Amino acid sequence: MKLPQLSSSLLAGLHCFSVVAETMSFTRAAQELHLTQSAVSHRIKKLEQRLDVSLFVRRPRHLSLTNEGEQLKLVVTEQFSAISMKLQEINRAKPSGDFIVSAPPTFAQKWLVPRLHAFTERFPDITFHLRTRNDLIDFKAEAFDCAIYFGHGRYTGLVSQHLMDDAIVPVCSPRYAERHDLFDQPEKLAQCQLLHDAAPWASASLSDEWSYWANTNGITLNGTNHSFDRADLALEAACGEMGVAIGRMAYIQDYLSTGRLVAPVDLPVKSPFSFYLVYREEHQAMPKFSLSGTGCKTNWMKNDRTA
Repeated sequence: MKLPQLSSSLLAGLHCFSVVAETMSFTRAAQELHLTQSAVSHRIKKLEQRLDVSLFVRRPRHLSLTNEGEQLKLVVTEQFSAISMKLQEINRAKPSGDFIVSAPPTFAQKWLVPRLHAFTERFPDITFHLRTRNDLIDFKAEAFDCAIYFGHGRYTGLVSQHLMDDAIVPVCSPRYAERHDLFDQPEKLAQCQLLHDAAPWASASLSDEWSYWANTNGITLNGTNHSFDRADLALEAACGEMGVAIGRMAYIQDYLSTGRLVAPVDLPVKSPFSFYLVYREEHQAMPKFSLSGTGCKTNWMKNDRTA
């Protein structure tokens, strides 16, 4: 028997042979392969020519394998079975099904949603469900696969994976900055209206974010305070010249690049907290928690503009 090189036509012939050898009928093999009987017969003859052996004994209304055919059937059946099992295993490991994620509202709007198109293209069998909220998830009582938290990263009974750090800086409209002469004069913030994100992280008080920035830079603040329950609302209020908001770098890149907002006091401070992906430990082995191919590394969430 010659040893021909494997090719697509040879593999097609071997597959055709395996079906005929299993059914012992050109007619039934043709039905299973969705080919005509003559096409099946042609493939078998071509395979026999390439191998320079007879694989079947053809008699009227009867088909049997030659010795060489019996030997080839054992090998081909075993190998195609192994390939089929491996393909099933790969398919089972492919991320699929519903993926329910909780995220802070502004993070979802300004950072996550603009990146979801790339995610759905990469994982077409995943159905993504995004729900926004600022509070922590009760994973035992609520049907979430994971959540994105802005915090310290330590959550009892949960796996917490660092996504990215962030930094904060005061921002306002260009006209507001000029009207209050704020450029490079942080002391003048004391006479400004300050816009607060009332819930910058879980269990935060109204002024925690502004206080952290001011204390880090040794600045005293006495301005009027207004608050919003979403960071993007505070930013939009700043665009409307209502006052000065604390801007997170993860949220304000587009505002700064388009000139809707400016950072008149260029004193950014690394945020005391970071963004984390949080999920139950028992979910770690699920295919949809291996979206990067190396465990729950969440490369689909990585960003070339992280703070």
